[in-house]
Amino acid sequence: MTLSRSFGRFGRDRSGAQAVEFAIVAPVLFAFLFGIFEIGRLLYEQNRISAAAAAGARAVSLYGAADETSIEAAITAKLPYAAQVDFTDETLGGQAFKKIDISYDFDFLIKFNKNWSGVTITATRYAPALS
Repeated sequence: MTLSRSFGRFGRDRSGAQAVEFAIVAPVLFAFLFGIFEIGRLLYEQNRISAAAAAGARAVSLYGAADETSIEAAITAKLPYAAQVDFTDETLGGQAFKKIDISYDFDFLIKFNKNWSGVTITATRYAPALS
């Protein structure tokens, strides 16, 4: 058997082509799937923060604007983690409002880049200060 005949048979052999194609496509596929997972988690946590802010606005209407401990208890009941909660008394158009700001530093589980570890999620609600 000559050397040129061996190379000819090697060139026609397709037994490992699928493995090579998968090795090329797999990193892109997995990055796409993990990206979808992380964006889903981010949107879920944004929804949780918004629901906690809405619960705080509801607590303002139930307990009054002066009872910040009950308002904060209603907010923390919706959140299983510590988030930054700020209350501000504002007047808009002659009406008194209690402004509820909640912020949370969301960290990604999958680090695609060392310099980018997460984002800050915020939610704001205004509730009429009737008390």
